[in-house]
Amino acid sequence: MQFTRFRFLFVIISFCYFPCALAAEAMMEEIIVTAQKRSENLQETPVSVTAFTAEAIEALGFRQSVDITAQTPNFSVGYPNGDTGVPAPFIRGVGLNDFGVLNQGPVAAYADQTYISSNAAQIFQLLDVERVEVLRGPQGTLYGRNATGGAVNYISRKPTRENEGWVRAGAGSWGLTKFEGAFGGPIGDNTAFRAAVLKTDSDGWMKNRFTGNDQQGIDELAWRLMLETQFSDDFNVLFNIHGGQTESDAVQYRHLGVWDAAGNMCSNQAIQAGQCADIFGYSENAPYTTFNGVDVPAVPDYDEGNYDFEAQNDTDFWGVSLTAEWTVGDYTITSITSYDEMDDFRPEETDDGPNDILTGELSVDQETLSQEIQIKWEDDKWSWIAGAYYLRDEATDNTAFDILRDLRPFYVGAPCTLAAPENTSGFCLDDFVFKTKSGTDQDITSLALFYDATINLTDQLKLSLGLRYTDEEIDHNSFFFYDEPEAGNPAQPGFPGKASNDFQNVSGRILLDYRYNDDLLFYGGVTTGFKAGGIQSTSDGVAPYDEEELISYEIGFKSMWNNGSLRFNGSAFYYDYSDLQVFAFVIVGGVGFSTISNAADATISGAEFELQWLPTENLFINLGVGILDTEYEDFVIATGDYSGNSITMSPELTLNGLIQYDIPLGDRGTVTLQTDFNYQDEVFFDALNNPLLSEDDYWIWNARVSWTSSDDNWEVAAFGRNLGDEEFMVYAFDLSFFGFNEEMLGTPRSYGLDVSYRF
Repeated sequence: MQFTRFRFLFVIISFCYFPCALAAEAMMEEIIVTAQKRSENLQETPVSVTAFTAEAIEALGFRQSVDITAQTPNFSVGYPNGDTGVPAPFIRGVGLNDFGVLNQGPVAAYADQTYISSNAAQIFQLLDVERVEVLRGPQGTLYGRNATGGAVNYISRKPTRENEGWVRAGAGSWGLTKFEGAFGGPIGDNTAFRAAVLKTDSDGWMKNRFTGNDQQGIDELAWRLMLETQFSDDFNVLFNIHGGQTESDAVQYRHLGVWDAAGNMCSNQAIQAGQCADIFGYSENAPYTTFNGVDVPAVPDYDEGNYDFEAQNDTDFWGVSLTAEWTVGDYTITSITSYDEMDDFRPEETDDGPNDILTGELSVDQETLSQEIQIKWEDDKWSWIAGAYYLRDEATDNTAFDILRDLRPFYVGAPCTLAAPENTSGFCLDDFVFKTKSGTDQDITSLALFYDATINLTDQLKLSLGLRYTDEEIDHNSFFFYDEPEAGNPAQPGFPGKASNDFQNVSGRILLDYRYNDDLLFYGGVTTGFKAGGIQSTSDGVAPYDEEELISYEIGFKSMWNNGSLRFNGSAFYYDYSDLQVFAFVIVGGVGFSTISNAADATISGAEFELQWLPTENLFINLGVGILDTEYEDFVIATGDYSGNSITMSPELTLNGLIQYDIPLGDRGTVTLQTDFNYQDEVFFDALNNPLLSEDDYWIWNARVSWTSSDDNWEVAAFGRNLGDEEFMVYAFDLSFFGFNEEMLGTPRSYGLDVSYRF
């Protein structure tokens, strides 16, 4: 594998070098990014950045915010709640695979300069987006909370002074329908607006053989309205109100039995061969009769299952932001004020089968208020940005699990602990037959001061220095009880828990970049990152965990070749990671529970290379490669020593690519042929590196054929995704104390057609 990786790297470098001597008429357009909170050419930004334009997002068919990971080296994402639930993004091996909503991960997401605090809100529809920027590595000096792993900026199209817009309608596999569009223009002399809407529906690709219904259906709505007023040449205000709703099917998972007939754990070989069953003897690979006497068929196929519980997610969100910018002499002052609310409810068929073994309900209500002030100054010698950042995040999380409901008839009247004498409900704490409910009220207050300056030491050499101070307070109140009305809702054993914590940190960066010539930039530096600690609810109370810190050593280059027709960028890095916050789902005494602890230090090293080439005016090629080596150090928890394990969701190799070819038809328009792909090496879904909770390497291939009219107003496009019909997991959990593992599945092959009109 190592030889293959280095051979691929040699091919990429050779691919860049040898054509560089050839003449070319085509020249790539300049890409402007705001990675350092100022507009600058991507090739002049000494940061490892992957940028997607609106045209690239449309051509690649990206629908959700996390879809960009497919074409970004060393950026991967897991889905602990399925592909419409809480995402777990990882950049260069830095992330958090916690499926809870109260612990924000170390990859910071921003929508129009506003930090997205809620994990559940980080998966959203891409609506009228102008650009997406992925910043790899710690971004602590310029960005808000928890940017240890990196930051992702989603930038919407802004209002314009001319009437313009677009609409698109689409249809596809599994009854997919989509309508989206945007329109904007002037309102009076000083104000302009832009409105956008997106509605997506589908029946779903999973067949529930138990009920005959389709599952994994989508019902999503997103909208946004922007108003921009230019009060004077020096004062501009942008008002943004946005929202949406999701009523998609609750995600159904795949059931993998892990017990033999005697109730013992099977060998991994037998489990993977489908020869094992759960606590009730159910396996997807054989016909079965439920406890209630219902016959169900075997469902060994990837896109089918037997589910006794079908439900619907219910998510509502809305927010508002106000961005004001003043120019006072040589200074630019920017104020960004935002408020967001989300109400999210996700029922879950946790046991993935026809028996009622385990059913869950997860919900969160969250309100976030933030305020940022930036002051910028720039001349020929140096530039700087200073600012203050405030965040108040209030969230209420409620979780309930109904356990072994089908066994209740056997316990009616049984003398079980805490049950009423007659025990009419079958509640039996002794044998894990109960319904639990837990909840948490959590308030986070974060304050930061930051300063970042770039000094021109010579015409070719620049020095950048950054510093950030963060103070964060967390108040955490939680409860747990057995939700059994017929047994008097016993509060014990259970707990109310209350705790608070305060974290302070100073992070910074020092960076040198050297402009060898107009087409070649080298850079290198040291950056520190910080993710605040937190408080978790445990089986008997609450427990705090400390902050984690990261020191990044990075070098990189950015280059243009062949008269601007070829862009080749790369970076290499080494991370020293201390007090790493590790999420693990462990089994102790036959009972599973989740835990977060500062269980490990870690080292991470790797590299990324990206190449874009226009060999002719009609042909565009994009290639990317990510190389990663991760290792936990001193990782010891209650169940053992896992030092030396690989970090969760960290493939050693990722590849991505895109090839586009235009066929001009004169006055009849242009036909564009496109294929894109991504490859992911093996990953583990848990820190314990359980081989059953892992996914082997796989390729995903997509294709698109489009026709564009000669005036660029009309476009008709046909597409196919996952053309190889690859079967793969996007996450997995060990629920072997109930006799099965829970596997979240990726979307199978699909086709569709889009028609667009721009005006």
